[in-house]
Amino acid sequence: MKELTLQIKPVGNHCNLNCSYCYAAPFKSSKFSILNENLLDKIIKEAFELTDNLIVSWHGGEPMMAGLNFYKNYIKIVNKYKTQSKKVYNMIQTNAILVTDEFAEFFKQNNFIVSVSLDGDKLSHNKNRLFNSEIGSFDKVMEGINILRNHKINPPIIATVSQNTYDYGVKNFEFFVKNGFKEIKYSPVYDSATDNFSISSNKWDKYLINILKKWLEFQNSEIKVREIDEILMWYAGTTTSLCSNRGMCSKWISIDEQGNIYPCEYLRSTTSYGNIKETELKNVFLSESYKNFVKKINYIPKKCKNCKIFNICHNGCPATRVNTHDELTHEGIYVYCEQRKHLFNEIEKI
Repeated sequence: MKELTLQIKPVGNHCNLNCSYCYAAPFKSSKFSILNENLLDKIIKEAFELTDNLIVSWHGGEPMMAGLNFYKNYIKIVNKYKTQSKKVYNMIQTNAILVTDEFAEFFKQNNFIVSVSLDGDKLSHNKNRLFNSEIGSFDKVMEGINILRNHKINPPIIATVSQNTYDYGVKNFEFFVKNGFKEIKYSPVYDSATDNFSISSNKWDKYLINILKKWLEFQNSEIKVREIDEILMWYAGTTTSLCSNRGMCSKWISIDEQGNIYPCEYLRSTTSYGNIKETELKNVFLSESYKNFVKKINYIPKKCKNCKIFNICHNGCPATRVNTHDELTHEGIYVYCEQRKHLFNEIEKI
């Protein structure tokens, strides 16, 4: 296997925040626990047996709740199995609340890409990203970001956009730029057609077009907006990074703190590959469950077959494909299909 991405959730969906739009909360186990070190050893050993290019995406919940010693032990495990020909890339998505000087120095020394969830300025961020006490987390997040910057890490920002922050798109983009963030990634809420947070394709289109216009005004090539950059990279003939844009779902698996294996955090309710305690990683890719999943996600609707942007879209994320009745299904059309095509056309005019 040329490349394998492991999304490891060392504490599962446990988190130190209680975000109002959280999709993961229903999957949180009843008791807090951390991925067993012996299981982690097994996972890394078997992953290196499958690939020379291992990407490890640490996710949650809040993955930093596993503690610094957990990650130090992980590096020891990696060094035990990594050879000169094998490479490992580490990414972690965090809310930054648990960042300390020691953690930041560890990330820097071990070349972790640290992405921080930040929805915008204090007003926008505190609408949804709350502590259990209902107090907003903005100040603590910025404190963690400043510690990272003190250790020469300027983290990419992942900004979740929901109905109640939708109107502040340009204002928040200006906030990000003013505060020195160079890499901005947007994530629209889409869990159903009827909830109070989800963004429609039409609204998402307007949102990103406004961001594009403001991005052009700044005329600063150092500012990277993922949703714009993915299209620019395709024009330049380089590889895009977003998993759904690359059609790489079949080279990605998630493992939680209990050892449960599934294709991706967004698809765990529909597909399971068993448990790492009872199987080897190589057998996951030989299983009927995996083969059926690949068949489903590789479905190409008639609408996509002659689409000029299919190679940078691949019908989007399988978790957000819908049929004509707005029901989620692998065999549907990416919910933001029309938005993505329109953004492509607008960038093509530049």
